[in-house]
Amino acid sequence: MLKIIRRTIAAIVGLAMLLMFLDFTGTIHNWFAWLAKIQLLPAILAVNIGVIIMLVVLTFLLGRIYCSVICPLGITQDFIARIGRIRRKNPYSFSKPKNWLRYSMLALTIVGLLTSIAIIVEFLAPYSTFGRIVTTLFQPVYILGNNLLASVSESWDSYAFYKKELWIESGILIAVTAAHLLIIAVLAWRNGRTYCNTICPVGTLLGFISRFSLCKVKIDETKCRKCRKCSKNCKAACIDSKKMTIDYSRCVVCGNCLENCSFGALSFGLKKAAPVAIAEHTRTAEKK
Repeated sequence: MLKIIRRTIAAIVGLAMLLMFLDFTGTIHNWFAWLAKIQLLPAILAVNIGVIIMLVVLTFLLGRIYCSVICPLGITQDFIARIGRIRRKNPYSFSKPKNWLRYSMLALTIVGLLTSIAIIVEFLAPYSTFGRIVTTLFQPVYILGNNLLASVSESWDSYAFYKKELWIESGILIAVTAAHLLIIAVLAWRNGRTYCNTICPVGTLLGFISRFSLCKVKIDETKCRKCRKCSKNCKAACIDSKKMTIDYSRCVVCGNCLENCSFGALSFGLKKAAPVAIAEHTRTAEKK
């Protein structure tokens, strides 16, 4: 159920964000402009205290659900990763966190914010990255399609569409944006959320909070058979099935592990003491 809810919300938000950046009439933007306001870095830049508190509380309660259902770049990575899994079963594996890279990118973003070097923030921030990719690479194609429909409709004395002047960005910006998209796509295709958990400063920032989130994916050691199916389906590469541990700073609460566990050893909810620990505590108390 968690995965179904996550996918449904993510599909709606992702499509709305895509259309908002493609649309040149402003109509869709009027409907979904609030989605831009609940993005973390834009909220920090706008000093939107209410949104910042809301996202912090959401992360503290449910973990990095923001990355799965609110962030458009995160949703894009999930979409690409899903395509990559069509012919590959159990494509992932546990990997140790690349903290040196994660914290370096976060530090670089903070420097950009403090020094007002916009190009650093715009290049690393997930919302601006998604917006730049859509407007630079896909909006021109969208406008060309619209102008073609406008020409056809005019030949039929219909003005349901109107032509829009096409503006093409510089070749350097197109090349840089295309290269950025290619890197994100290849990483998502091969390894799921690698970009999200190594480059994205928002993911790293929320990772500090999600370590202490109230609701988490839990492993019942009494039921786990160490089949590694959870680890092989974890696109965040954060489940070490051998040690039966989860790196909650990287978990994006996607629900893949819950769906693929054949022994009911995984669950999502309030963090509780493991049954083994409870039994040991009970025996100790009885001896006393």
